[in-house]
Amino acid sequence: MKTLILMTFMAVLGFSNSYAADENVCTTTLAEHVELITTTDTYIRQINEHAGQISSYEITQLQKKLTKRFLSLKNLFNVYDDEVLNCPTKIMPTAVAIYDFSKIGDTVFSSKVLRRVVLGFVKHPDYKLTDFKAYYDRYTNKKLIKYIQEKIEKSEEIDQAEKDQFESIEGSPSTIAVSDYGIKGTTSVVAGIARAWGFISDHLSWREGRMKDNKEVKALLLSKLKPLDLVYEKRTFVLSNYTIPGHFGHVGIWLGTKEELIALNVWDQEYFKPFRAQVEAGKHIVEIRKQGINYQSLDSFINLDEMAVTRVKNILDNAEYVFSNLSEQLNKTYDFKFDARSADKLTCTELIAFSYGDIKWHETKTLFQVSLRPDDMALTTLGDNAQSEFVLFLKGNKDKTTFQNLGFEEWSKLFAK
Repeated sequence: MKTLILMTFMAVLGFSNSYAADENVCTTTLAEHVELITTTDTYIRQINEHAGQISSYEITQLQKKLTKRFLSLKNLFNVYDDEVLNCPTKIMPTAVAIYDFSKIGDTVFSSKVLRRVVLGFVKHPDYKLTDFKAYYDRYTNKKLIKYIQEKIEKSEEIDQAEKDQFESIEGSPSTIAVSDYGIKGTTSVVAGIARAWGFISDHLSWREGRMKDNKEVKALLLSKLKPLDLVYEKRTFVLSNYTIPGHFGHVGIWLGTKEELIALNVWDQEYFKPFRAQVEAGKHIVEIRKQGINYQSLDSFINLDEMAVTRVKNILDNAEYVFSNLSEQLNKTYDFKFDARSADKLTCTELIAFSYGDIKWHETKTLFQVSLRPDDMALTTLGDNAQSEFVLFLKGNKDKTTFQNLGFEEWSKLFAK
């Protein structure tokens, strides 16, 4: 029946049984569920702050939100299992389930009060959560997560036969104990799941970027880029794109060409030594991703749907200072807690913030900490006292051969509240 309804719906809209139409249903369902995770997670964190005085109304709302979220996850599995839709990248629901339940572990099951409340929900069949705990145990199972990681490392995709194999892995006791006697090692377990999720989500894509191998895009960028420019990416075809708040999912640093760096008197400096071989190899972009510090060529970087460039005003006047600071960040690992106040680990934005000096970056304040998003850095181009300059905003078209060179007005609309 579900398949028939979907086919009728697509027919009414004029879709044929094509890959493009199917992909749209699949990715829309995926995006809607990840958005639901984000909104419910925000609510859970809010009530967690006063869990000891949680009201009956808040408990009712929590139940409704968790039920909706759980049914949405089950629907995601159904959509990706639909033979007519033939969704690409069959492992998507499993990866999202890992993300989903790692969030549950970090919020619900790490709170003694909320843990008791939710374990009460699952006993009542009307709430449709009776198998919630079984799903939780399964998708926080270290063996399952490791299996998926290993398969992705080899092929970046898991076909149906392989999916059947990991579906047969037996669940082990929950990686996060849910007894009322407390949870030992919760933080390390959740962090471990977050690292696994980061790897999985970054490696799951269902097509290539719309600007990939576009020589005109590359030529335009090379004509505009200057050392220490910030380069932003948006990849709507990668799972991790749907779990990062804001428009852009990542930002890196354009190091510049050898000739420009010599002119800036930084090329032969000791602090620039770690970057020389990379620049000479054509890898002009330095960044940090979940696996650590990384260098990319412009050719590999522009495998994107959208890309933007901004420039901190007068930054080249302080190039030696910035490059010196940047070199000091290179032995740090990724900050899976996204804590902008922690200097021992970094996100892509923190790599910039700890290197560029006294810049008043916009910040995103959550209930528990302060974080920096790529959009926060982009926001410094707006307002009367803007500290950065807008340089470029490029958007690839669906034909994958043409693109839009958008101006400051379109750029500003991205961040309008």
